[in-house]
Amino acid sequence: MPTVTIAGITAQPKQRVYGTIPVTTMANGLDLAIPVHILNGAKEGPVLFMNALSHGDATTGFDCIRQTLDQVDLEKLSGTIVAVPCANPVGFEWDSRNTPVDCYNMNRSYPGNPKGWFTEQCAAAVASICKDVDCLIDWHGGGYGTAINYVLINRAEGELGKTIRELGFAYGLTYVYDGPPAGPAAAYAGTLTDYMISLGKPAIVAEVGTGMNLPVDIVATSVRGNFNVMKKLGMYPGELELPRDQYLCVERPLTRPKKGGMFYPMCGPEMLNQSVPKGTVIAKIVNPLTMEVVEEMLAPCDETVFLMIRGTMTKVHPGDYAYIMANKANAEHIVNE
Repeated sequence: MPTVTIAGITAQPKQRVYGTIPVTTMANGLDLAIPVHILNGAKEGPVLFMNALSHGDATTGFDCIRQTLDQVDLEKLSGTIVAVPCANPVGFEWDSRNTPVDCYNMNRSYPGNPKGWFTEQCAAAVASICKDVDCLIDWHGGGYGTAINYVLINRAEGELGKTIRELGFAYGLTYVYDGPPAGPAAAYAGTLTDYMISLGKPAIVAEVGTGMNLPVDIVATSVRGNFNVMKKLGMYPGELELPRDQYLCVERPLTRPKKGGMFYPMCGPEMLNQSVPKGTVIAKIVNPLTMEVVEEMLAPCDETVFLMIRGTMTKVHPGDYAYIMANKANAEHIVNE
């Protein structure tokens, strides 16, 4: 395996290296840099980029990367892992989806601008890694009181699209989605995965995150997914570990409360990735002043699967994330022998 240099950081064969990409000087005089971990294997192979925390409240991806890097055996690794576990340190510090300095959404700012707004400068530093890598896994997820667990892929054309689909299913979660966004496409432009795909390279989004206790360990399944992707790419030995049943969803309603108040889920954490019939009452919104129920939320699909769930009593604003769902009734069913 040759020595590699990525983003100005050099790693010898069978070496773990930590470095940073300088970004700017903050108003308080302190320097800001993006953290980068490089694991260079014993043998030559692809370069896999793992990124998390573009949104500062999506913290689960950090642990998915941390646990994966802890478990990698460099003697078995063919190729290189480049990991940015905290792409937005300021957003993380403030537990904020958007960067507090300029209120920009980092995952709508790629490939960034080194002379632009603060978030654009951070995005440019992260995006600079893309030219040196072959594949991307990018983590996103919810914050307190929510949980999410599925793979999001883009419908790219030709061989690239085929590779993205294969990697999406190889990740090994039960549900994969490749349909349109929840709103106008322009409102979702500027993602890191879109930028990577524009370079002709495969990328998948691991929508994996939890801000509440769950009956299943979705971090463990995500770590397994990372090793599955490495196996699929020929970077790590072993067979893929897949569930028997997987579903490619083409219908994905995003349900938000029209009115704010106290949110009471009728379907708790145990319903993540489970289904209910259309019309099931899934949540109620209670006015905090009158204590009256001001809104009921109903399952919208014939067979409504919870891809993302708000599973605890929490305050909600009008339009907050409540549920991301899929229609299992019209999903493509894949059976793994």
